[in-house]
Amino acid sequence: MGLMNRLTPKVVSAKTHGVIDYLHAGLNFAAAALLRNTNRRASKAAFAVGTGVLANALLTDYPLGVFRVYSFRLHGAVDYGLAATSGSVPRLLGIEELPEARFFKWQSTAEAVIAGLTDYKEGSGFRGRRSFSSRRAA
Repeated sequence: MGLMNRLTPKVVSAKTHGVIDYLHAGLNFAAAALLRNTNRRASKAAFAVGTGVLANALLTDYPLGVFRVYSFRLHGAVDYGLAATSGSVPRLLGIEELPEARFFKWQSTAEAVIAGLTDYKEGSGFRGRRSFSSRRAA
């Protein structure tokens, strides 16, 4: 998962990480709404990143996951991908010099820091509880 993940203390639990994920998705959706009238491309990018964060949270097998399709460890890899994606948005949209770029740069940094501080092994055994798919089959 990267050098940062190996070198940082693991102080964020799976449950805390889940709370942060849902807050992070909400922050993106709020940014999308606020940017809608001033920068449509940045608004759409914030909405897309928020959708990715929300999907990652909903599909993860951890305390706040809903569908529990994949492991918390894989969730961590997706987190780093989302951080890279968010950090790339200003350049991809050609808005590096605009104030909106700061939102994506700060978000990318925060995502990478939280990912580095999270113990992705801690939530990996959550499958012991019944998943959404097994509840539907029952």
